[in-house]
Amino acid sequence: MKLSGLEKRFLGAVGLISLLCIGLFVVRVAATHTSHYWFLVQNLGLAWLPLIFVWLLRDELKRRRWLSWQCLSLTLLWVVFLPNTWYVLTDFLHVQPTGEINQLYDIVMVSSLVLAGFVLGFTSLYLMHKELLKKFRVRTAHTAVLAILLLSSFAIYLGRDLRWNSWDVITNPSGLILNVSDRVVDPFGYHHAFNVTGLFFVLLTITYLAIWLLLRPLKNPKP
Repeated sequence: MKLSGLEKRFLGAVGLISLLCIGLFVVRVAATHTSHYWFLVQNLGLAWLPLIFVWLLRDELKRRRWLSWQCLSLTLLWVVFLPNTWYVLTDFLHVQPTGEINQLYDIVMVSSLVLAGFVLGFTSLYLMHKELLKKFRVRTAHTAVLAILLLSSFAIYLGRDLRWNSWDVITNPSGLILNVSDRVVDPFGYHHAFNVTGLFFVLLTITYLAIWLLLRPLKNPKP
């Protein structure tokens, strides 16, 4: 996996934010002698996986068709783990006045995780969007991105409310399908699922649209 100079700089920048998150967690553990927020490190690691998968996929697409098992496998892994990058926003629910340390410290610590996760997630989606535009029509690529954002939003609901995680897609797919099929068939019958999914879909879509409008290449750049 060969990275350009800009990608290496990006890696260093988001790596710095990730180290900040880990450093704040380590300081908290040392100061309180508790590992109350141990899940931050795990969630941060999961947030890095989609970027790695899309970089690997991009390299594979230079040599193989998208329908090859290698590219399809990487695409599936990317879709499955992508929601973890935005799921971290829900970790703010864990920030409570425990008396172990100043609550503001925990807010800053979780904020560093959310910042890293969102940067990783939207960067990963942007790279996938560019690959889709190379292979498919513009409308098809845009529709695929919207579908991915909708699936990710629903996955965030599944993770936070039903406590499913990305690994369950591999380890317990039948249980996952049985547990969520009724919500897929009748989304309006489950108001909380519909509301949470819709809320995240609007947030992620508007945020990504703003990023896309800022970064998308100009059709006729002026000299």
